[in-house]
Amino acid sequence: MSAGRSAPGAALVGAATEVGSATELGAVISRWVGRAVPHEGYMLAAVDPVTGAGCFLARGHGYTTAAARQLTLGERLNCDHPFPFQRLVAGPCHVGVLNTDGPVRRRSPTMRAVMADLGVGSELRLALVDGGTTWGGLVLLRPRGARPFSPDEASRAQHLARDIVAALRRYATGVPPEPNRLGAPPGVLVLGADETILSATPSARIWIRELETLPAAALAAPDLPMESTIWHLTQSVRGPEEPTPTRGPGMPGLTRVPTPRGWIAIRAQPMPTGAIAVTIQAAAGKELLSAVALWQGLSPRERVVIDHVLEGLSSKQIARRLHVSPHTLNDHLKSIYRKAGVSTREELLSRFLN
Repeated sequence: MSAGRSAPGAALVGAATEVGSATELGAVISRWVGRAVPHEGYMLAAVDPVTGAGCFLARGHGYTTAAARQLTLGERLNCDHPFPFQRLVAGPCHVGVLNTDGPVRRRSPTMRAVMADLGVGSELRLALVDGGTTWGGLVLLRPRGARPFSPDEASRAQHLARDIVAALRRYATGVPPEPNRLGAPPGVLVLGADETILSATPSARIWIRELETLPAAALAAPDLPMESTIWHLTQSVRGPEEPTPTRGPGMPGLTRVPTPRGWIAIRAQPMPTGAIAVTIQAAAGKELLSAVALWQGLSPRERVVIDHVLEGLSSKQIARRLHVSPHTLNDHLKSIYRKAGVSTREELLSRFLN
């Protein structure tokens, strides 16, 4: 990930190694981006690179939680943004700017109203796409009365995307590629059609605390508030967008979240009543491997090798199947061990099969 990286970009990636939470990572990235594109507020969201569902979020002086959800719903249900993230991801230009005082654009009245209510005058949104994979998105904000984001600044932001992705990946790969070690039983939530939490097991609060996105006072309240990562996952299974093999209306949703103690899996499953059941627990096995493989940068050939290892094939059998020499296979295995943070085949099997 570091080949050809500029000195400032390398410094950002190095700083991402030192942070202890997604909130700290967001602040580091905001300060770094601010040297080229000054802004007042920001929201940084990373997504599970396999499913596209949100996996961690950081914000500072940006939209409130309520406003962010209102905008997400407006964009999802009414296409109420001139630059929806789906289009930015798919298009040749991954950045868009909306100014409240600019020319009126079709399908953006709710967006403009929310921005005006919060005193936001200009929004720059950047889809974080690199190597054909979507890793997240960054939203930068300026208040009303300030200079709006310019086309030159939008271009600068797009040029920063690769280094921002590298910082996200460095943060995620700093988490041990293993199941979270909290040791609590799976947490279960049932969400009503109006997104209120109808019921929750005691362990659900413990797992949500592990996500480090809600303050302690909110977690201690009798009525558990909705956590952002869970909310975005439930929207992905409720939403009207066209289904894909990994997500879409009526299909189970899945995201894997890196935490200091390992990885957490959150699943959302629609119920016939219109409610959604959510489970939170340690991510394990091949389910964890598929996400870690992308975060860690395993090559397609390394993915094939590791799949054969997990099937229990010997090195000689794998080399024969792949038509490679034992020396070449050994090089692949060394690279896999390094990226997975293990030293032996036994450790690899223990990490992803147990």
